[in-house]
Amino acid sequence: MTQTTNTQPKPRKVRGTGIYSGNEFTFKPCEEGPSSQINIKNCAGGGKRWTTTGSDPSKMITLKCKESSADQYAELAKQFETLTKDLKPKKPLTLPESLRVVSESGLECWIDEKKSELTFTGKIDLSKHSRDWQAEVLRQVQLIVRRLPASERFNKVINNIKNGGTGK
Repeated sequence: MTQTTNTQPKPRKVRGTGIYSGNEFTFKPCEEGPSSQINIKNCAGGGKRWTTTGSDPSKMITLKCKESSADQYAELAKQFETLTKDLKPKKPLTLPESLRVVSESGLECWIDEKKSELTFTGKIDLSKHSRDWQAEVLRQVQLIVRRLPASERFNKVINNIKNGGTGK
């Protein structure tokens, strides 16, 4: 049995410029330059995160999933979470459910004992309250004032602050 080896190089794609002049064709390959991507991170599924180089670097993310995927959103969300797990937001995107003390009629209220902070948000459907939006805002503020004293956690924080504790 004779073993034959193919010594011919395998074809590969090369970027460059082709010039056709009369009956002559010449090709000038582009020179290799420094990469325009640094800090490249890949994840399962095809997602990729990198930082561009240059005078104004940018953080870039690409996500990829098959069109035939059963749950495209879940795959893309998982890739995004994997690629951004080492990036920390300056403040939470959503407040934890464990801190919420009021949740009703478009109004939510959170209390953070460690920071001694009260955060509240209200949503008003302007299509329903286009003329009486001010009355709706007042109703929500009154609702906060009525509901908070019923919260044990709120009372605990307030009493701690009144007694000279900082809650921190």
